[in-house]
Amino acid sequence: MSSLKTQMSKAAKYCSKECQKADWKNHKQNCQNNASLADALKDHAASPLGMIERLMLPDGISLYDLDQRLEKWVRFHNPTLMGATIHALRLPESLARARTHVLHIELLPRWDHGGAVGKYFRVVRTKVVEVAQAQTWAEPWPASLSALREMQDQSESMRRGYVAAAMVESPPLAVQTVPFGSIKKLDYPVVQRWEEVLIKDVEAGRKFGKPA
Repeated sequence: MSSLKTQMSKAAKYCSKECQKADWKNHKQNCQNNASLADALKDHAASPLGMIERLMLPDGISLYDLDQRLEKWVRFHNPTLMGATIHALRLPESLARARTHVLHIELLPRWDHGGAVGKYFRVVRTKVVEVAQAQTWAEPWPASLSALREMQDQSESMRRGYVAAAMVESPPLAVQTVPFGSIKKLDYPVVQRWEEVLIKDVEAGRKFGKPA
């Protein structure tokens, strides 16, 4: 299903409702793309191949259901993903790195989630990737990064700050862009243990800021 249209996460993070409303004109097309992708996944779920794929997915769910789980998982862990992206890209040292690098997070669907949204997926690996390199990868990476660049250009032209992104991928679903907008001056040091914190919190299905 990697040939399906690229997806921009519904869980885009904004600093305020005002910034979210101001970005609607730019974000509207992404929401429409999401709707088209959802329709395609529903059609695929009813196909012979879609029925076979259920045998390899947790709880016998379809790719459409897996995509819905991923959306819920991203919303649940959004603050954690944002923190990991900020520190992985070392944005407190240079906000400009939001334009030159993205955080690639590879996920694996979990069978042992116990119905907990925060445990639907586990992190298998992370990597900071240069945008220039990722643009040479197979679709939908180039299209995803192009959409991200448009969002970044608009945010910066309107002086709302930088937009950084995590690229979340759980095959066979296409890569999903999780953008974090309105990032301005960050007055704290880079946390070197960001990956350890990310993996531990995701594995435990723990929301950001909750005690262990």
